[in-house]
Amino acid sequence: MKRVVKLRDPKKTLTVRREARALPLMILLILLESVAVVLFYTPANVVSGGVTGIGMLLGYATGDLIPTWVVIIVTNIPLLIWAYRDLSKRFVLYTALLTFLFSAGIAVLKSLVQTYHIPSPFDTTDTAWRFVSAMFGAMVMGFCGALIVRLGGSTGGTDIVALMLNRRTSFPMGSLAMCVNLVIALALGILQSVQTGDFRVGIEGGALSVIALGVQSIVFNNMMLGMNRNKTLFIISDKWNRIAPEVLKLHRGVTLIPCKGAFTNKDKTLVYILAKTNELTKIRKIVREYDEHAIVSIIDTREVLGKGFSPVN
Repeated sequence: MKRVVKLRDPKKTLTVRREARALPLMILLILLESVAVVLFYTPANVVSGGVTGIGMLLGYATGDLIPTWVVIIVTNIPLLIWAYRDLSKRFVLYTALLTFLFSAGIAVLKSLVQTYHIPSPFDTTDTAWRFVSAMFGAMVMGFCGALIVRLGGSTGGTDIVALMLNRRTSFPMGSLAMCVNLVIALALGILQSVQTGDFRVGIEGGALSVIALGVQSIVFNNMMLGMNRNKTLFIISDKWNRIAPEVLKLHRGVTLIPCKGAFTNKDKTLVYILAKTNELTKIRKIVREYDEHAIVSIIDTREVLGKGFSPVN
């Protein structure tokens, strides 16, 4: 009787390895976000965005009788149930896990801070250091949030609502987050004005929250689009057959695209190159050496995936 040997599916093996690398990193990133909320945002009396911001706002309003972590969990449960039918099971599972860890991280850190009187890394009684604390928290939140999304996870809350609305309508995902965050910042300003009896305190808190949310958004978007700037070059030259081999010597790929000049009606060859920023000077030197009359168009490229650049996975 012949023995049947089952071969491993290479795609499945690759997926398992990828998940095994991604999950621990996502856990670390979500715990760093909880550190940012407790040690940077809260001492500066500012709010984060989305459901976390709503939880922080309720915490400020009730003196932590309604803890931030409780609001995050309670709000996300119905959202996760709603998303389970339409979104990928992997996404929902990871979001549920990260939401729980984020809430647990906030709860444990707050308890440690209160029990052992752990001070903020910055002296937030000083206005300048309060600003620094808020900005530092915003950068950590934006950086970690973007990496989590790039790894295929999510922190839940308004991310789920935006994704669900985007699937059913043409409502821009960014617009929902921006509207919710502005309302939360405005509510914080009103709350602090009422609590202190000084409208200037409220304006300062609300304005600082808006700035922090703006910085968080900028960092998030830059990380999502990629920080490794590259260049796309389009070169039109009659000496393309001299230029292309020299560029290839830099171990940089070259694509030749047939084209035709509209004015001359002559056949041309367009040289298409994707290069790293530090290679730009060398390529320009090659073009100038072989054809001073060449037309070169250089375009900023956010991110390039593939051989010679960032890995696709």
